Amino acid sequence: MAKQHIFTQMIPEREEPALYINPRSEQIAAFAEEAVTGEDQPKVRLLADSDEIKDALYSFLTASKIAELIHREQLSLRTLMEPAQNTIFTTESETVIPVVGGHSISSSDSELVSGIYDEFDSRFEAAEQYHLRTPALSVVKQTLREEIGDGVAGELNEVLAHAEDISKSNEYLSIVEIILILAARNETLLYDISTWGEDVGIASKATFSRAKSALEDADLIETEKVPIDIGRPRLRLLATDKIATVDLKTLSTEFQSTL
Repeated sequence: MAKQHIFTQMIPEREEPALYINPRSEQIAAFAEEAVTGEDQPKVRLLADSDEIKDALYSFLTASKIAELIHREQLSLRTLMEPAQNTIFTTESETVIPVVGGHSISSSDSELVSGIYDEFDSRFEAAEQYHLRTPALSVVKQTLREEIGDGVAGELNEVLAHAEDISKSNEYLSIVEIILILAARNETLLYDISTWGEDVGIASKATFSRAKSALEDADLIETEKVPIDIGRPRLRLLATDKIATVDLKTLSTEFQSTL
């Protein structure tokens, strides 16, 4: 059993709650990817080193899927207070431990499994909850459709469905840059999209404003002033030719991040 697939290979015929102890960042990401698409999955309590959690959450896609599982009450996420020697996936009836070479050892011995489960059940209950700042994927999609419109929401769905990674690094476009580009393709006001982004928990208005300026400097979007009855004119986002014709399936990696 490959270690990154512990969850999917153990769970199909089991409904009992599970503990996932000390997974590495890539295992956390694989778990989120598989669990978020499953139906009637058991509740999982995940206890991991804070650095491994942070590494996994560096990707917006992984973070939003983990947030989605928490939103569905399928996942509880806490940080290890004391080191654990192994990665362990255990229910009350079976324990699986990965070993070298992608293999694993499993046991259904009641005394052994009970001892392991009780030990980490106690450690989980004593651990601190890990608070995500990334919103759940379903909340992002729903509120974007309701507050901004079907055009941007539909295009974001297509981008996310084909994106391999969206992170805060300068290798790929960030989620803020992607949303601004899609908003420009749909001629959305900067005020509207940045207000939505701040309210839903994507990023602050200031972050959206900085990203807008960087995208303008890179000739990926343009703006035009829109007069309003009271106050300063607002800016409408517009797509340049580069963006108007881009393939949404490759948008997340088509351009290097400008941030």
